Amino acid sequence: MPYLVAWLVWGVATLLLLAGFIWLTRWIRPAFLKDLLRFLVAGVVLVPARGFEDSWAPAWVVFIFEAFLQRDGDPVAAAMMLVVGLALALVALIVVTGMRVFGARSSSQSP
Repeated sequence: MPYLVAWLVWGVATLLLLAGFIWLTRWIRPAFLKDLLRFLVAGVVLVPARGFEDSWAPAWVVFIFEAFLQRDGDPVAAAMMLVVGLALALVALIVVTGMRVFGARSSSQSP
């Protein structure tokens, strides 16, 4: 049960973090740059990785613990999960940007 509560706390904190980051980046004018920053942050904070004793944790936390706080840590698995999360965020950014560009283009051609 504490494991489930910890994930619930992480989920709420992550949603609040993303909402705060969206609010903080509202002044950035190029929409592509604003979306790039937002998607990259979401790609980093939302990705889980396998941590200690087959438990799951946020990949960025596992990476920090494995890389800097353990003598025989192996941060490669967490780093790979972060890379996958960033790649998925970039794919989502391309899809959203494409929808925005082609949606604007098709709506401007309507009579």
